[in-house]
Amino acid sequence: MKSSMKSQVEQIYGIKIKETLQIKDIYKIRTTNETYCLKSYAFPEEEVRFITRILSYMDERGFTRSQKVSPTVEQSPYMTHNGLFYTLTNWVDGQRPDFTRRRDLKKGIRTLARFHSIAEGFPTAEAPEARIRYMGLDHEITEYKTLLSSYKITSHLAALSEDVLDHLHQPKVIEAIDTEQKASSFVHGDYNYPNLMKDKRRKLHLIDFDNTSLHARMKDLSHILHRNALWDGSEMLRWIDYYQRYRPLSSSDLCLLHALLSAPYHVVRNIRIGGIRLAKEIIPTAAHLNKYQRELRALL
Repeated sequence: MKSSMKSQVEQIYGIKIKETLQIKDIYKIRTTNETYCLKSYAFPEEEVRFITRILSYMDERGFTRSQKVSPTVEQSPYMTHNGLFYTLTNWVDGQRPDFTRRRDLKKGIRTLARFHSIAEGFPTAEAPEARIRYMGLDHEITEYKTLLSSYKITSHLAALSEDVLDHLHQPKVIEAIDTEQKASSFVHGDYNYPNLMKDKRRKLHLIDFDNTSLHARMKDLSHILHRNALWDGSEMLRWIDYYQRYRPLSSSDLCLLHALLSAPYHVVRNIRIGGIRLAKEIIPTAAHLNKYQRELRALL
């Protein structure tokens, strides 16, 4: 950290920095008594304000597994430096969970259910339009269909995306999204092992809320299932049952989840990251896809 930035952080937050360590886009800051995380954002200011407000809201609701925002001397939840916004939060010591280990994935699903139990009631007026995404699923799946239609080997997944669009217009799915909007629910937006830390007591903490938004909570659950039980409907059903031990789901929630799990999210993700060559190894055959769809119908 440059001396000019260090002195600005010390002045704005009223702290005395003893040591700093840069890790990718964040700084680990040590003072005499505390260790902090200084994180930069390139988002518009209203979105940075929203992210900090989400973190504060969870703290107000007694959720202890996310980072706490440290205000500046002037009680702002963030600072600016060279055109970027920065937040100062507590540093979470620990290591990332290993979701190839069943014990860690159980903790991840359980922690998600507990997070979702408090992830509602957020004041909608405090959310910028870009972060209110309840009605964005149609556009998202349409983009999937367009991308997958570009390749012959994913034509069956483009057709699947068309089926998902039909599911999204089913009354139960519309009811689920409407209920979430009325509840003013919110999501982490990228819930998986890179954005979780396991502390010395083996408890998981949520970090990196860059993608948080007002959205249907089943987006988070579908995300972790896509990433850790890919094209395995029976395994997904077991984890959904486990989630429901801690947060029961309505029949409309399950219909929405069925639609989201039917979407070829992970293939699209890999194409966007590294092109069709990276995605080839996770493209299911037509037979495997049919088996997966038969297994998922149990949700309905």
